[in-house]
Amino acid sequence: MIRRFIYISLLPLVALHGQAQQTYIDSLRHQIEISQNDTAKIVLIGILSDEYSETKMDSSSYFAEQLLILSRKLNFKLSETFALSQIGYALLNMGNYPKSLQVLLSALAIGQDPACEKNVLPQKYIIQKEFIKHPVTPHLLRLSALGLIHASLGILYGNTHNYEKELYHNLQALQFTEEAGNIPGLCTIQMTLGRVYLSLKKTDSALIYEQKAYNLSMQYQYKKYLGSILLNLGRIQWAMGNKQLASEYFKKAITASTEQNYLRGIVAGNLLLADSYRKSEQRDSSLQFANKAFVVAKYLNSPDLLLRSYTTLAAFYRSTNNDSTVKYQELIIKLNDSVFNSQQVQQFQNIDFDQQQKNQEMEAAKKAYQDRLQKYLLVAGLFVFLLVALLLWRNNMHKQKAKVKIENAYKELRSTQSQLIQSEKMASLGELTAGIAHEIQNPLNFVNNFSEVSAELLNEMNEEVDKGNMDEVKAISKDVIDNLEKILHHGKQADGIVKGMLQHSRSSSATKEPTDINKLADEYLRLVFHGLRAKDKDFNVALKTDYDESIGTINIIPQDIGRVILNLITNAFYAVVEKKKQQPDYEPEVCVTTKKLKTPSKDGDKIEISVRDNGNGIPQKVLDKIFQPFFTTKPTGQGTGLGLSLSYDIIKAHGGEIKVETKEGEGSEFIIELPH
Repeated sequence: MIRRFIYISLLPLVALHGQAQQTYIDSLRHQIEISQNDTAKIVLIGILSDEYSETKMDSSSYFAEQLLILSRKLNFKLSETFALSQIGYALLNMGNYPKSLQVLLSALAIGQDPACEKNVLPQKYIIQKEFIKHPVTPHLLRLSALGLIHASLGILYGNTHNYEKELYHNLQALQFTEEAGNIPGLCTIQMTLGRVYLSLKKTDSALIYEQKAYNLSMQYQYKKYLGSILLNLGRIQWAMGNKQLASEYFKKAITASTEQNYLRGIVAGNLLLADSYRKSEQRDSSLQFANKAFVVAKYLNSPDLLLRSYTTLAAFYRSTNNDSTVKYQELIIKLNDSVFNSQQVQQFQNIDFDQQQKNQEMEAAKKAYQDRLQKYLLVAGLFVFLLVALLLWRNNMHKQKAKVKIENAYKELRSTQSQLIQSEKMASLGELTAGIAHEIQNPLNFVNNFSEVSAELLNEMNEEVDKGNMDEVKAISKDVIDNLEKILHHGKQADGIVKGMLQHSRSSSATKEPTDINKLADEYLRLVFHGLRAKDKDFNVALKTDYDESIGTINIIPQDIGRVILNLITNAFYAVVEKKKQQPDYEPEVCVTTKKLKTPSKDGDKIEISVRDNGNGIPQKVLDKIFQPFFTTKPTGQGTGLGLSLSYDIIKAHGGEIKVETKEGEGSEFIIELPH
């Protein structure tokens, strides 16, 4: 069967595969006689036993016994498993079912122990075969061995008509051979499964497996059992009522078995043809094929094949020749008494029963072990649960403490943040206050001056009244009136400045309102400029503005957007002042522009506010951080690091964007985009 492709050889004997079988066998025997290496002998004897496995079962058994002795001597457990499976298969074909079952179960017990992989033939004895899907390893060899043993057990139970166990062992064999990647084994098991399902009258499943076996045989050109595959396909077609097609399969099967020198297949094919011709009343052909089968079965001295041959011949003569019928019936009875007698059946059943008992005991012991293990695991699980619960409780306590600390730290952080924001606002307020003071100072100066002049004129007018010089009184009166108009004008101008700044600085409503963004930007530019001039008389910056008059008004919270513009302008002035300190000949410049942007999006147009300076610019390494809270490039104590962060939040709240373009040494431009 599949043994040839499990055994492996160091010697160049595989080159002789194409020669006649007898020459090959003689060469093997000669190599065994002259070999001084026990490991090499194991390989040679294994191959020789396999060569005899389908032709001379007694010889196969003999050499398998020699293989068993050597394997045990060298403690090659895996080879011992193969030896026992070979002996079991030979005993099966010799009709000694009880002994075969006993040996195969022993082989299975060894093969099921993974320890048998530890001591195997050296790697140098392995020849890769085109039939093996995977590299040969001890594990895959053990899987192949288990597949082989289950396959033999399947045949054994099938011969005793226990189809349930036959199916079980063949399915086990299929699983192991598939995992091992053993193509010959897989092909053989699929072939056998087809026959098993046919015995169970499941023709659809039978045809599926038999077709798989045929396809695999053709794909890998593994044709040793092609005859059996074709026979089973013929049996399936016969069961389906396609008798003509079945007969053609039987004939092809005989041809294929003859080419492979597979004598059992030749016997089986001839017997099936004999039965088919008998049933179609072609008696001459039936007798011819029955006799051919009988001759080969007698040569093989195989009890099961002889029994099938006697049965076919007895059926042939039953209707015509009573003497021949009696003759073959007597041979059937004699064979049954000698080989398939009740004593053997009882022995087989006893062994099978003992094995079932052992299996049950093993299952019971396994279950008891699993129960104990489950108890231990349960206890361990409870301990782990308690430990985890304790750790969780402890962690929870730590978390509670940590939470309190975090909350306290958060409160402190919020307090600090509020203080810093207030500092930022106060800093902005300081800039605004200086600017407002400068703006109001000019009209106040006019009011004061004209008030003093008017007071002097009124004194003069009183003197002229006393003198009765009415013309002069009228002239002085006109000058006083002119001065009062100028006082009123400059008073209203100061009042407008105060009202405008109060409007921009109130924060109670925080609602959007239509706002002239150009006017707002220009007011804050002037206020910051004059505020800085009030602090430093030497402060001077070239101011450039470019306002887009088409913008009109936009809906914003003016005090918030004003705070953003104030912050950007203040930063721009700081940048140019710092550069002026480094480069006395440098001409500082700050430019504020607005423009309306046409966009194709459904969200409508946008407006852009730009504050640009020609200072030192922002280093690239900190560019990604400038909008982060508390980040500042100013020296300690000169900035809170909240200005740009608050500006970013305000612009985002208005649905806009703020971005920066900068180049070190040349300046920066902050660009605000707001919905129109």
